[in-house]
Amino acid sequence: MRKIVSLSICVLLIAALVYFTQAQQLGDKAQLGRELFHDPTFKGTLEPKSMTGLSCADCHADFDEAAKPDGLIRAGHSVIGVPSRGEAKGGMISGADFARAAGGGGFCYEHFLQKKRKDRVNPTAIPAEHAEALMAYFEAISGDNKGPQFEMEMLDDDAKEAAGEKIAAMPGDTKKGWQLFGRACVVCHTTPFKGGVGPQIIRPGGRLPRDVNKTMVRWAKTIRGGGATLMPFYASDILSDQDIADIVAFLREQLEKSAR
Repeated sequence: MRKIVSLSICVLLIAALVYFTQAQQLGDKAQLGRELFHDPTFKGTLEPKSMTGLSCADCHADFDEAAKPDGLIRAGHSVIGVPSRGEAKGGMISGADFARAAGGGGFCYEHFLQKKRKDRVNPTAIPAEHAEALMAYFEAISGDNKGPQFEMEMLDDDAKEAAGEKIAAMPGDTKKGWQLFGRACVVCHTTPFKGGVGPQIIRPGGRLPRDVNKTMVRWAKTIRGGGATLMPFYASDILSDQDIADIVAFLREQLEKSAR
């Protein structure tokens, strides 16, 4: 019995030592980056009236999702490997601006955290010390891991419309759609009938749209290509066309059930 107790204490001590060693290895700057990544107020530096309530962690994992999936579907890719990418937003942020914009985080800092219009965002407006802290954190957690390999596809208006029409015409599985909604959408839309950071999608007891099919196209287009406000786009390696068709089928079912 004493041997078992001693062994248990040893295991706990080793685990504690590993934890504190990792914390020390992170460093002050990287630790600040970690706290900024998870804090919607950005360490209290954002104005309450302008902040959305979103944090970087709502759209990006800070771990290897392929190796340690947690079941959630985030709009953005993991930040593992960011330092090795060299560009962000489909090449719109590159060169010296890449590090200064925290590997693309500067865009999210202005748009998703403070709801600035996309056409007015300056990715390098993020405070330099915060950009440095985020990059230090990304470097610390990435190590030699290059992160997910992907090509950022920025759709123009015509491509978004074509994608929406194609997806809306596909048959969808409503049960899968509900599961996908729970994994991918509830961060901003707590349920189809209740808003959060994002608007309420369906109003119970409301009238059906005059053209339900057109509404389905608009929803599919917005999921794939992003919205005019804070709605991010979901790339095809994050949500497939069939995934979106399932979500849209679920929303259509709820819309038709709740209409008066």
